Formats: sequence, structure tokens, C-alpha cells
Amino acid sequence: MRRGFGVFCSTVVLVTALTAATACEPVLDPGAFRHPVLLPEPAPPSAQWIVDLVAGLNTPPQCPEPTLPTLAVLDTDGRYRAIAFWLVDNLDVCYAVINHRGETPTTIWFTPVKDLIPRTPMPADTTAGVDSYAFTAYRGRVDDIEVSGDTDHLVSPVRHLTVDLGLGDLVTFAAYHYRIPSTGKPLSISLCTPSGTCRDAH
Repeated sequence: MRRGFGVFCSTVVLVTALTAATACEPVLDPGAFRHPVLLPEPAPPSAQWIVDLVAGLNTPPQCPEPTLPTLAVLDTDGRYRAIAFWLVDNLDVCYAVINHRGETPTTIWFTPVKDLIPRTPMPADTTAGVDSYAFTAYRGRVDDIEVSGDTDHLVSPVRHLTVDLGLGDLVTFAAYHYRIPSTGKPLSISLCTPSGTCRDAH
């Protein structure tokens, strides 16, 4: 982690008293330091099963256990499938792709937010014929993100949530639920924003 630290020294000369005082204070780059982040609203009580499930799994050591106030659920069927994330701090995020039916394992990832933003969304699974989620992020507030292309395999539209990481640094986290073709043929889909910019979605 890069930490920005500088020292700003200012000398004030008091002519009338013929004395001088020197004050040195640290000048900090707030974007380079970790601090907790509050989500716009806590997850509903119906998401407690996700909290309980994650608490019983081996999570990456950097990931704290989520709670309802720290958890954001982007999509769920209420019992078996979900994609949710929780912020470690303003720099890192953990997210879980949950499949509680046993077809594929529930998986938890840890990643720096800055690495997630420019990256092609990574599918949670590439097994032919199974359901999967992909998770990504955009800098700023981005609404109406849509999937274009092979939408026949889209299970649900894009779900997203914008979070203020501090000092107005907005990041929109987004996920979509789709089904891998049973033939194993790669999907041809893109994520597009209202501004007209698109990124490969698979």
C-alpha cells in the first residue's frame, strides 16, 4: 500500500516582537490512508443467512466477517444464490458469490477497489451449463448499466450500488447473473453505461 506523507513547514516572523516561531505539521494525502466506510444502508434482516454462511467459511485473511450493517447484497434468490460485498476499508473490498445448492462452491474474493475498476469482470464459474455471477466496479456514480449482446443467457439485469469511499470519492459496484451455455461456447456480452462506454462482460 502506498502511503503519502509530507511535511509542511511554515515560518512566521513576528517583526514587532523581533521573534520568530517555526511550526511544522504533517500534510497528509487522505486518499492514501485506510479508513472505514459506511454503506448507504444496512442489508435487510432477510440477508442474515448470507452473514451466517460466510462466517462458517474459510475467507481470505484480509477479509473481516461481514455483518448486516457492513454487507451489501446486489442479487439473491433469498435462499440459495447471492452475490454480496463488504468493504474492508476505503481501499479494499471483499465479495462473495454464493451457490448454496452444491453445484459449485461458494467463493469469496479479496481485491483492491482500484484494481477492480479497470478490469474485465471475472466470472465466478466457467463450467458449462451452470449459473454464474460476475462482479465489477466503476469510478463515480453510474446508473442504468445494461448488458448487451447474447442476453438470452442473462438471468437477471445488472444490479448496482454506489458507495462514497470518503471525500466524495464515489464508486459504483455492479454485478450480473447469467448462465454459461451448455455447449461451453464463450458468451459475447458487454456491459454498457448511459454514456455509451462498454466493456467486455465475459
